[in-house]
Amino acid sequence: MPMYATAPVWENRFDRIANILQWLALVFGAIFAFVQSGATLHTATAVTAVGLYVVVFQSLPTRVRHGIWTGEILAVTGVAASMLAIAFTGGIESPYLLFSITPVLYSAAFAGWRRGIETSLLAAAVLLAIHQTVDDGSLAGGTLWTWIAIYLLIAVTFSLARHLLLEAGATNAALLAASMQSAERLDRLDASHKLLSALSNLADGSELNPVRVGSTALDHLAAAVPFEAGQIAMNGKDGPVVVARTERHGEFASTLTAPLSVGARDVGFVVLSRREAFDPAELDHVDEILQPVGLAFANILLLQEIAHRAIQEERMRLARELHDDIGPSLASLGLSLDMALLQSPSDASLADHLAGLRSNVTNLVEEVRDTVAGLRATEPVSLYEHALQLAAENPDELPKVAAALREHRPPPIEIGNELMAIMSEAVRNARNHSEAHIVTIEGFINHDSGSIAVVDDGQGFDAGTEHAGHYGLVGMAERAGKIGAGFDVQSSPKGTTITVTWGDQ
Repeated sequence: MPMYATAPVWENRFDRIANILQWLALVFGAIFAFVQSGATLHTATAVTAVGLYVVVFQSLPTRVRHGIWTGEILAVTGVAASMLAIAFTGGIESPYLLFSITPVLYSAAFAGWRRGIETSLLAAAVLLAIHQTVDDGSLAGGTLWTWIAIYLLIAVTFSLARHLLLEAGATNAALLAASMQSAERLDRLDASHKLLSALSNLADGSELNPVRVGSTALDHLAAAVPFEAGQIAMNGKDGPVVVARTERHGEFASTLTAPLSVGARDVGFVVLSRREAFDPAELDHVDEILQPVGLAFANILLLQEIAHRAIQEERMRLARELHDDIGPSLASLGLSLDMALLQSPSDASLADHLAGLRSNVTNLVEEVRDTVAGLRATEPVSLYEHALQLAAENPDELPKVAAALREHRPPPIEIGNELMAIMSEAVRNARNHSEAHIVTIEGFINHDSGSIAVVDDGQGFDAGTEHAGHYGLVGMAERAGKIGAGFDVQSSPKGTTITVTWGDQ
């Protein structure tokens, strides 16, 4: 197994220790060989062969000499150099026997047990041959077999040590990776917790609405996953509605789209854009952080559905009571007044008074009928939802549209339809003619009273001058007059404000 550029710590330490052992064994062999035999050609040849091997071996880069093929060549060369020195300096009694251990140690420590055993067997076979050739000794000699046993013992010991250290390194790497994953998981959980806490504060402090939820989610998301443009949409009955977005524009090379869901139900989605590419880990991060947002949107949709059903049931109940109780009572009162008028009272003022009462009762009956018809209308008109739909149209184009309406109770359907048309026309005019950057729909609505203003920061126009071929303002004024609402237009070079007011303010 090769050692790569970034080697484990234990391999570096083993390498330094083995290098020191090589030099010590070389010095030991050279000194004792010269002491035993003197400065002869054989002792000089032995120290030259072993010294040259050590110099070449240790001059090679670590990653080269610990490679598979290079390591095998160096192991065989080391056995050859050490056995040559042993043959020239006394055979089985040579001081270079200590150096012959180092090739076996290197093979076992850095190439594995198989190459370690092979190198030890090679060294044992050559030593056995030298003993038979040079020493002409008996195979029963204890020194020979002691060194052969030492070769095998070193091979087995250092191979086992290497195996244990590799296992420990792998275990440590796995624990480190698991620790990093746990740290990343904790960071994601912390981001999710902060967002959930912020949404909880919104729910405790005021009505939980999708615009504030989306804006809060984008703010918290920006701290966890950097992006340059983003928007969050919530699914509605008429399709997705963008409830929050950033105001940055431009061309972005990478877009990340993450769904918002609770269980199998999709409640919206988030779109983030930036110039750099998003990696899969960031997608997982976004999914985990936005789980509270999906839950909040699911709760909002559920509350809207419950409120819608409750309102419809209450409208039906009121319609039944008006039709079944108050209606007949008024009809009975009208009949009684008719009977009184038929008796032709002598007092003229009393007759006029009874006739006036009869007229008022008739008007009340008509109002009850209109009210019952309005209560039984299948779908009330929500001006706030209509403002959100206008804001979601053409989200990447100027001017941007912001919804800032406060709707306590939706208006009656006959009023709401006209108000929706006025809002749509006012926003369309601002988009087509004002050259504005932002259009804001603001105001307050409480059933049969309220005020809506469409405000832009555009170039304005002369509100007192008629513009041939343009009838938007005229149509809005006519619709306002149809429902008895006030209509006002204020315009200057700083922008235009169109206001519709109805009911008692």
